[in-house]
Amino acid sequence: MTETRNQSIWKNFIHLIRQIRLPVLFLASAFLLNLGKAAIELTIPEKIAGLADLEFTAVNSPVVKTAVSICLTLFALALAEFVGGLVSTYITYIAKARIHRNFQAAASRKVFSLTAAEAEARDPKEFISRITTDTGFVSDFLIDLLVIEIPRLYFITSTLVKVSRMGNGSLLLGFILIIPVIVLGALWSGRVTYKSQTRLQNSIARLTARLAEKVEHVEIIKAYNKTEDEIADGDGFIDEMKAAQKKTTMAAAFNQLIANILYAVPTLIIMTAGAILLLGGDITTAQFIAYFGLGATYQKYIADHLTLWVLGKKAQGATLRISEILTLNEDSGGEQKAGRPDDLRFEHVSFSRGGTKTLSDVSFTVKNGSKFAIVGGSGAGKSTLLNLIEQFYRPEQGRITLGGVDIREFEISSYRNLFSYLPQNAPGFDGTVRDFLCYGSGTPHSDEELNKFLKEVDMLEAVELNGGLDYEVGPGASKLSGGQRQRLAVARMLLAGTKMVLADEATSALDYEGSGRIAALIDRYAAGKTRIIVAHDLSTVQDADTILVLNKGRVMGCGSHEELKNCCPEYRSLLSAGEGAKQ
Repeated sequence: MTETRNQSIWKNFIHLIRQIRLPVLFLASAFLLNLGKAAIELTIPEKIAGLADLEFTAVNSPVVKTAVSICLTLFALALAEFVGGLVSTYITYIAKARIHRNFQAAASRKVFSLTAAEAEARDPKEFISRITTDTGFVSDFLIDLLVIEIPRLYFITSTLVKVSRMGNGSLLLGFILIIPVIVLGALWSGRVTYKSQTRLQNSIARLTARLAEKVEHVEIIKAYNKTEDEIADGDGFIDEMKAAQKKTTMAAAFNQLIANILYAVPTLIIMTAGAILLLGGDITTAQFIAYFGLGATYQKYIADHLTLWVLGKKAQGATLRISEILTLNEDSGGEQKAGRPDDLRFEHVSFSRGGTKTLSDVSFTVKNGSKFAIVGGSGAGKSTLLNLIEQFYRPEQGRITLGGVDIREFEISSYRNLFSYLPQNAPGFDGTVRDFLCYGSGTPHSDEELNKFLKEVDMLEAVELNGGLDYEVGPGASKLSGGQRQRLAVARMLLAGTKMVLADEATSALDYEGSGRIAALIDRYAAGKTRIIVAHDLSTVQDADTILVLNKGRVMGCGSHEELKNCCPEYRSLLSAGEGAKQ
């Protein structure tokens, strides 16, 4: 089971690497510099040992010249190691930053490409929080593995070969004995780090999601006097994160303790073995110097495997979480281009959401160029129909066709370009009024044109009072009222100039007079276009060519206003309820 899981982790890791573009030139440069550094570190102890073999007889003797030459060589090697190390560190940081950016870009592209069902099944705030952190863990491990590990192994292997050539097996035994000491410590430390880090990241993700949700709806909290309760609730999450941070800190302290022990014990083993052999006359002073000099760096490189192991354990959980996101279903379609509007037909469509049936055997036809209204009580399935048309969801049964072609066969972008879409609540993003109006527009719009549509939706005066088209609307367009957002969203929809219009309760945030004016505006600008309108105010759609009446996901009637008024009790009930609300 463990072997299968490890294979799965490595498979996910390799698949993850394939998702991004590696900065090969930077990685190769950093790798070569680290390899050169390892080669210099192998040479320096031998050069120092060479000085111990020299016998000085006179100031101008050849021996002195040899010593000076060795010293100059040592200086040059030390300088090269220092400069090379600086350059290598700089290049490595650049490479790591690019890898991290590419990981985040791949994850971001995936998040924005998810199907609506996949996105709804998870808390976006939580997995985005994981993406921003987890990608860093994978980047750190990848850099250590590709840039540092092979030079590290090269030094370790070369050191063992050099020591074995000194002609004394005890020297080699001393170097071999320190390996299990460090490896065992690394295994234990890595396990502790993995558990504590995973616990901490989960706590941070939950706290981030919780705070973001509460801050976004702070007015509701205040209105219901739940401030103290939410503070207490938040304190609980903070305490949980504090406990996780405490355990992570303890794990870090433990790792440092292990690192210190791992440095002291091998040094003791190397010094003891070398000193015994030197005092016994089994090795020369030069061999002892070379042995001890190599040992100091050797044990550092062995100990660095502790870092690799810790990074690997952090990357292990991160890889699983990122891979989970990258393997989710994407929003995709077929290959056929959707070039023009046509009749839209629902054929025995059924759909469930969250285990609840929201549409049952729904069939109707929207004639090209007609005004088609969808009415019904709350939860009738009206918005679901628009979501299916936009292919945010796919029918469980039946099919939807455009011009006789199943809409799933259309390339998704070209298909959606046929529609202007106005969802409920008219959401917006941080930016200016100009950004709000032009969002998603395929063509540029002049200030005159934008102001014209602002005037049409009775927003020009309000916008000008706040500084004009460059007025910042705030995160989520929070500086605008619901009615203002809805008016701007209507202007944005009309500016798009597409041949088919989808409007989900386009006037729900407006008063009766404003609702009628906006409905008339949509009819005027969209005349001759296919208009599919979900309406709560039936007075705005009584002139529709066809009205579809829904109740609990079932079609109760379909026809003109007069036809439904005469033969559809559900429609008459909606009319009566609407007239009563106006009174």
